[in-house]
Amino acid sequence: MGQVTFVIWRESIEALLLISIIYAWLKQHTDSRHGLKYLWGGVVIGCVTSVMLALLIYGVFNVLDDTGQSLFMIIMEIAACLLIVQMVYWMNSHGKSLKSDIESGLAAQTQKKSWWGVTFIVAIAIAREGSEVVVFLSSFIMTLNKNNAVDFFISVLSGIVVAAFTMYVFSLFKRYIPWRIFFNITGIILLFLAVSLLLKGMEEGLNLLIEFDYSVPDFLYLPAWDTTNIIDDSGLFGSLLSSFFAYRSQPIWLSIITFIIFWLSMAWLFLRGGKHAQQN
Repeated sequence: MGQVTFVIWRESIEALLLISIIYAWLKQHTDSRHGLKYLWGGVVIGCVTSVMLALLIYGVFNVLDDTGQSLFMIIMEIAACLLIVQMVYWMNSHGKSLKSDIESGLAAQTQKKSWWGVTFIVAIAIAREGSEVVVFLSSFIMTLNKNNAVDFFISVLSGIVVAAFTMYVFSLFKRYIPWRIFFNITGIILLFLAVSLLLKGMEEGLNLLIEFDYSVPDFLYLPAWDTTNIIDDSGLFGSLLSSFFAYRSQPIWLSIITFIIFWLSMAWLFLRGGKHAQQN
């Protein structure tokens, strides 16, 4: 459940950061007391929307047959991978202007005397973070049962608590640890989580093709090497590396090819994004 705690922690920090920016801006407003009601209303709406999405995914998964569940799982894993990449790229591109963008949107709504507009901005921001969490953790949500539900919810709660503590620590040391460095480091870890989800989806897809007797090149499912004697991915440390950094002690060639293509694509995407930002 380490992945669950990390994802909840990272996304909760983003959500708390957004809330703190909006809260600080509203406190400066002449009608701040009235505005804060709409802020917390937006937080509630965003959280409820995220929970409804989680229930929808859980419900859809449980009405499918075995093949349908396998396909749905693969689709959600690949979707989660793409969403993580999009989120990290967006934060990398807009992190500097995040505060000013939010404040300009709030100013436009309050000038129109539309406090419901503030609620809408907050709800969309929270629902976006919450929906990302739901999709990231869809493979856990779809397989929830009475045996693992307690561990799952403890991990979720732990992530939120640690995120709140992290925000407090950063407020004390924000002069020494810029948020940009924090998001860059956690962004890299998230990209590793993304490739881990992608590998899982590709491997499950290959197994499904083989199960239905589709013709696939033999070399794709042959092991490229074996490092079980060094770090076994079924052990505690190996499992941690597998969950967070896509480690495989016996990787098949499909996984190797996917891993290389993913990181070449990320290098192209982020280098291109950096050049584009410099030109602007």
